Amino acid sequence: MITGSILWERDYGYLTARIHKAVRYLKDHNLNAMEDGTYEIDGEEIYMMLQSFCVETPIDAAYETHRKYIDIQYVLNGELELLIGDRSEFAPNGEYDTEQDVQFYEPREYAAHVRLSEGEMSILFPEDAHKMICFPKNGETVRIRKAVVKVRV
Repeated sequence: MITGSILWERDYGYLTARIHKAVRYLKDHNLNAMEDGTYEIDGEEIYMMLQSFCVETPIDAAYETHRKYIDIQYVLNGELELLIGDRSEFAPNGEYDTEQDVQFYEPREYAAHVRLSEGEMSILFPEDAHKMICFPKNGETVRIRKAVVKVRV
């Protein structure tokens, strides 16, 4: 897992060329002017999903990992929380879905709690079991807009 600000994109040159290209895309495009949906960046090697949603009740998703893709979770609006742990410490919940590239896991204690604000991202590798949690604040609806970039391993 790598967590940081998109503002430091120029300093991420040590990352693989594909990850760097994905991060560069996030920085160089006006994502707020784009509709929610899926966008190709480099064919099936790198693509992005823009997502907007409102949180009225707590979200506590299942832990998941991916084998074929690295996830880059980037927050455009709002705040997103991730719980992250080493997948070797998690018990699978069901079979790996090859079509969706996802393995879900049984709940357990996590190793790290990351809060991402606008302009921040987290790069999650295949060994990083992760789940999203969101809570309405003071009974108010929380609006979140994020990009999830998938980078083929």
